[in-house]
Amino acid sequence: MTSNVNTTSSQNLVPFIRYFENNRIEWKSVASKFDIPEDIGTRQIWLSSQQMMFFLMEMVRQTNQGVGLEVGKLITVAQISPFLEESLNRCRDLGEAIETLIKLMPELSSHVVIWVEKIEGYWYLCHRSAYHPSAPGFDQTEWFRSFALLSMCRLFLGERWAPEHVYMSFPEHLTHGLALSFPTTRMSFAHPYGALRIQLADTFQPIPPASSDVEWSEHIKRLSHTYAILPWFTVDWFAKFLNMSSRTLQRKLAEKGLSLKRLRDESRSKVARTLLGEEVLPPEEVAWRCGYSDLSNFNRAFRAWTGMTPAQYRRLNLKSAQ
Repeated sequence: MTSNVNTTSSQNLVPFIRYFENNRIEWKSVASKFDIPEDIGTRQIWLSSQQMMFFLMEMVRQTNQGVGLEVGKLITVAQISPFLEESLNRCRDLGEAIETLIKLMPELSSHVVIWVEKIEGYWYLCHRSAYHPSAPGFDQTEWFRSFALLSMCRLFLGERWAPEHVYMSFPEHLTHGLALSFPTTRMSFAHPYGALRIQLADTFQPIPPASSDVEWSEHIKRLSHTYAILPWFTVDWFAKFLNMSSRTLQRKLAEKGLSLKRLRDESRSKVARTLLGEEVLPPEEVAWRCGYSDLSNFNRAFRAWTGMTPAQYRRLNLKSAQ
């Protein structure tokens, strides 16, 4: 059974299936290799994100096409999720749409996080997958995700709108031979996360303030659970995200008996223990998905959380499952 860590809704795969069928590209035999059902277009299920990435990478290899880029160019919000389109249609502007997307993102994918932040004085709509950029199919899924976000922005900025600057996580050499769509857009590669420069007011607040102290505490816990896997999840980053000073955030957390480090560690520990239950994942991959680029740092953190090493925990978990 697929866990709820690093999974994606089958709706995200439907636009690819339509593209293959419209272009008479055989896909069912490849899908069966990765346990993707043939009737994927008629029902919604949760898939392992790795299944989807391996499937797309194999389709790229067989067709010699950048399917993530090609499907992304054609994508509409309605094709991604009719419910998302309906929710966005109720938004008055792009700012409200981004707030809505952040709330709904867990229903679309559990391995992608979305946020907004300023980079060098400009607002960017940022996105990051839990997978390492070297993972098979990563570049195709990031192309698709970037165009999906672009299609959402165009609902409010105009159908011909294109960002002035885009960041991508994968290296530039993976774009060789691809026909990129926006000659006026500056592209930067090998960035820690993907991002599109967008047009928002300077006063925009990515996360609206809570209406009560109780709501604030629960809000902070939910946000911490979502963003704790980011390597840069610190008091300073989180305070900026919440549109407050680091000192104010620390004071408010202390008043509620909360600690950002404890919230972060609880979230990362939960993700790590779930992933270690999946025998196929190497330790380095588990560490990366929990926000650690260095395995030794992850090992030390995991021992502090559980009193054992990741390898010991995995052996114990596998033995109890037998």
